[in-house]
Amino acid sequence: MKTLINYIAILCLAMASCKKEGPLNANMDNFNIDSFKPGPTDEWLTKEYLDPFNIEVLYRWDRYQLSLAKDLVPPLESKVIPAMETVKSIWLSPYLTVAGKEFIKPYAPKQIVLIGSAEYNNDGTITLGTADAGRRINLFIINSFQKSNTANVEQMMHTIHHEFGHILHQNSPIPPDFPRISPEYAANWTASVNTANEAKRLGFVSRYSRSNDNEDFVEMIAFLLVEGQDWFDAYVNTTADPGKSRLRQKEQMIVNYFKMAYNINFRKLQAEVKASFDRETGRITTFAANLARNTYSKMTVAKSAENQSAAFTTAYTSAAAAVKTASASLTLADQFELRFGTVVGKPIATLVMPVKNGSTNEEWFYNYKVTVVGDKVTFVPDNTITGVETDKGTKYRPQLKPLLDIIEQASTAAFLSPENLTKGSFKGSVNTSSYFNGTLIR
Repeated sequence: MKTLINYIAILCLAMASCKKEGPLNANMDNFNIDSFKPGPTDEWLTKEYLDPFNIEVLYRWDRYQLSLAKDLVPPLESKVIPAMETVKSIWLSPYLTVAGKEFIKPYAPKQIVLIGSAEYNNDGTITLGTADAGRRINLFIINSFQKSNTANVEQMMHTIHHEFGHILHQNSPIPPDFPRISPEYAANWTASVNTANEAKRLGFVSRYSRSNDNEDFVEMIAFLLVEGQDWFDAYVNTTADPGKSRLRQKEQMIVNYFKMAYNINFRKLQAEVKASFDRETGRITTFAANLARNTYSKMTVAKSAENQSAAFTTAYTSAAAAVKTASASLTLADQFELRFGTVVGKPIATLVMPVKNGSTNEEWFYNYKVTVVGDKVTFVPDNTITGVETDKGTKYRPQLKPLLDIIEQASTAAFLSPENLTKGSFKGSVNTSSYFNGTLIR
């Protein structure tokens, strides 16, 4: 006890002897670590985002803006302007053109935060973007951005259109009928049973769409705008019901939602996003590429259509005469169809030739595997394809040979013109004066 008392006495004496009074005039300048001065990047962001749209783009690292439980990397300043140029071109400008500045100012996020890396999650997935309370969008993986990499741009633009879709439905609710179209939502969307094919079969545009109705809704928006209508049509055309009809219902509901909630013509917005994307990246959507991924259900080809080659119309006339010679009761129609599909994921086509046989109508079928290499397309006869009639077509193949030779020649596939993507043309790779065109039906 004596020891404790002595210790307290000594401590009190020491404290008393250290007491000193005086003004607090320490110079703290050396401890101010914030030496930031706006540079060219900041001036560009102010001019392009903050001043015209009241959107603050944050790229200078502030760890407390983000989850402290995740390992994240700051963005490289060299990536900031290229990334935000692309964001403006493919996201902001299309909305500005179609909906106007009066739409952008109240609904655009007030902050866009750039993060260099992805955010890695415990379930093995990564976070590419988030939308916080309708006021802020976080964009990850900025350090990997390359404007020349189309897939890279698609990923980033898919993320921002997805997150902006969340902001839109947070301001105007999702139609109540939307979740009823595909009710098979799965809390654990990463489960192995939720394969891409299973999600597609049920009418979801991605595996992630199955997580809940909000994600389903904004994934539809992002895919339709960024991957585009050609991609979506190909996705729909390569599945069966119920998925096929469900996806079309969702598509129409998205179109209606934009009109009713925001008075936005979604099809015009789609066209603006596509045009901006193509300008920004040099992406070209070709007829051959669409054919390879089964974008179209069929192509109608008329003998007398404008811009048919003389070689094609002459061959068509010769084939019709040969058929008539073989049987006087047969009259070849002046129009046929190429119907497109897939077998085991590979494109196929069926030539459907309408024929009048006396007073009855019939159809002759010729089946093909379709090979696509770049813009070169060849229809390779294949009678092993099952599910369609081939007997009559096989019997009269010799009479139709002049016409079939043109259809089956190695061809260059292209749109009839860059301005008209509803007309496709097949021109002989060797004999370029031999070609035909038709109307494309999705």
